[in-house]
Amino acid sequence: MRGVFSKTLYLWCALALTGLMALVFLYAPFFVSALNIHEYKDTISDSGPSEQSNHTFEFILDTAIGAGSTIEITPPDGFTVMSTSTFAERNVELLVNGVKRVSSSTAAAGVDKVEITAGSPGFFRYTLAPDYNIAAGSRLQIKIGNHTSVAQEFFTSFSTTTGTTTIQGDVEPIINSAVTGVHKVGLEIYDGTLVASTDFVIFLNEKVNIPGADTRESVPPYRFNPQPTGAIGGTTLSAEISLETDELAVCKYDVVPDISFGSMPITFTNTGQIFHSQVVAITADSVNRFYVRCIDDEGNFNIDDFVIVFTVNEMPQGTANTVGSTSGDGTGSGNSGTGTGNGDGGQSGNANGIAPLEGGTDGVGGSGGGGGGGSGANTSSSAGGGFGADAPYRSGDGQVIISGYAYPNSKVSILVDGNFVQTINSNSTGAYSVTLDAIARGVYTFGVYAEGPDKVRSSTFSTSFTVTGARTTSLSNINVAPSIKVSPDPVQPGQVLTFSGYGLPNADVTIENGRLNSKTSQNLTATTDSAGRWSVTTDTGSFSVDTYQVRAKSKQTTGQATNFSEYTFYGVGKTADVPINADLNRDEKVNLIDFSILLFWWNTNGGNSSPPADINQDGNVSLTDFSILLFNWTG
Repeated sequence: MRGVFSKTLYLWCALALTGLMALVFLYAPFFVSALNIHEYKDTISDSGPSEQSNHTFEFILDTAIGAGSTIEITPPDGFTVMSTSTFAERNVELLVNGVKRVSSSTAAAGVDKVEITAGSPGFFRYTLAPDYNIAAGSRLQIKIGNHTSVAQEFFTSFSTTTGTTTIQGDVEPIINSAVTGVHKVGLEIYDGTLVASTDFVIFLNEKVNIPGADTRESVPPYRFNPQPTGAIGGTTLSAEISLETDELAVCKYDVVPDISFGSMPITFTNTGQIFHSQVVAITADSVNRFYVRCIDDEGNFNIDDFVIVFTVNEMPQGTANTVGSTSGDGTGSGNSGTGTGNGDGGQSGNANGIAPLEGGTDGVGGSGGGGGGGSGANTSSSAGGGFGADAPYRSGDGQVIISGYAYPNSKVSILVDGNFVQTINSNSTGAYSVTLDAIARGVYTFGVYAEGPDKVRSSTFSTSFTVTGARTTSLSNINVAPSIKVSPDPVQPGQVLTFSGYGLPNADVTIENGRLNSKTSQNLTATTDSAGRWSVTTDTGSFSVDTYQVRAKSKQTTGQATNFSEYTFYGVGKTADVPINADLNRDEKVNLIDFSILLFWWNTNGGNSSPPADINQDGNVSLTDFSILLFNWTG
């Protein structure tokens, strides 16, 4: 909860630039109780009074701590740390930025030390290894309970010679207080002296009981909502996989199918609840599959695989020149003098430069050449690299060439961080190329979309890339997915439905059509002509009244191919309920880049941004859209 407020405060502060400064103070009272720690929370597995529970502490550390530093956790009065053989050092686990640490009862090189003091309330001390330190800004997660990656699970083995051997599973080790209401779990971090601390707030409430009823069950967890699905960008090196269960569960996964739950090697980092997630390494230009099984708190586990499957697109082909030009000539003018001269590769400008295209007030020398130096001051060090009037990106000394294929003789538009740059025309084969000059070094999300003769706009192909100074970077293979027009919309069940649009010329088009949020789809095919035009019909007699979604991709027999387009939504027997999309630059994250796009269109109708900066599509980019963006914030 505090992490949400922290992000909210940051973004409200940014919005103050648009005249909303008074709103900043709405959240100020929430930031008073933590020292060098933010975004902290404690998730417990059972909030009933006197019940046993696991604890998962998460927080971001705002200060670095050195080797041998200690993390101390003290439960509140009334809580009890159990003394039992089914709770030991293996049940206290630290993860730093998602990476598990190795720990034991004794510290050594590469091994942290865990100390457990049983009793009421009890105490935990976690000491870093003598050769390990943690950097400021790291996200820490501390698990205490039977949900750690090395926790001992209940296991029974059978032998004809020795009989049956049973190993008891680890327990949930902390007994809650008998008193309901708010309780605070103390955390302190020492690096010689106290350097960070906070209180984690938890709430205990009475459980609902049904007298005389046997509430035990034998059904394993039901798994649903796998993420991600479909295709993700080829520039991605890792992804967060996730799923949900209909009850509290612990989930594991493997990349090999048909592995029993007990033999699966990897437990989700975030599990023990109804939402389970894990950041995994992925492979570009391939289908990635992860096989998941779960167990509930009564020992019921899945005996079949639940598959999270998605495609990672081909990585865009980017090349860069090894050197940039370092010579040039320029002219400059100023209030007190003028001058000309040859530059030797002028100094790179500051990203927040002031008036990069005007001379300094006392300028004598000409501006530096090559990489774009200062703006005519004596020392050629005046700031460059600022935004010009209505500029879509910062000016600097880089150059980006974007090329690929769209529809023949179509209008191709280029976006940078969601801001429109320019429109060019593709040739008769669909090929296009555009050069972005004088762009500052940094990370950008480049977007490309096309519009065919039918005036239907394609979805936006987006990719993030780092621009380096004084170099030319080429982004090739940026191919635009087919556009899709649905007619009629809405369609009545039984009517003939037509999908049409434009794509790569003389290509096979694959169309996926189905109900919104359904796991099944109807597959259709079509072929584009030499102008890129395609069309296909389908019977809707078996369609239900609902919102449907359709997407398409195209591939030439010998030549170019595209990824799937974004979904186009239409209604059957009703107007479509179009899902809200707050990812304004289509990079699969909702963060400050999307917030910047929102600000760019503030108090307008959102212009031609895609997805619309007017997120709720009420005709005005306003606080309502900002609230939706915050709700979907990923950082």
